[in-house]
Amino acid sequence: MIPALFLCLLLCSSPSLSSDPRVLQNPHHLLLKAGAKVNLSCSMATGVSMSSYTMLWYRQGHSGRAVEFLKTQYDQAGEGDHFKVSISTNENKFGLQINGVTANDSATYYCAASHSAAGDRGVCARSREG
Repeated sequence: MIPALFLCLLLCSSPSLSSDPRVLQNPHHLLLKAGAKVNLSCSMATGVSMSSYTMLWYRQGHSGRAVEFLKTQYDQAGEGDHFKVSISTNENKFGLQINGVTANDSATYYCAASHSAAGDRGVCARSREG
């Protein structure tokens, strides 16, 4: 039997923000089979333009592992990449596609918005339940 993987999706915003934009993320919890492809998505609250921010994806493995940077909106996908990002500033949506999920992908995923330069991978505040 193939074990199911649990991805917990939370949100955060970079501490470098001068205002507090709201980042919305769906779905909140996923239960997947190994090898599946999954698409995660986040958006900005009504009235906040994503084009004013650099969007980023992070994740944190279970058992208190360190937060790991994954991708910014500027990262180009290569053939066979495990993680791919997509952005639509017109729709205010930022996506992360995970191809061929494995047990190592079981984590809490964070979508973040930052006013900082595209290369800034500053620490993203953690807001995990339980």
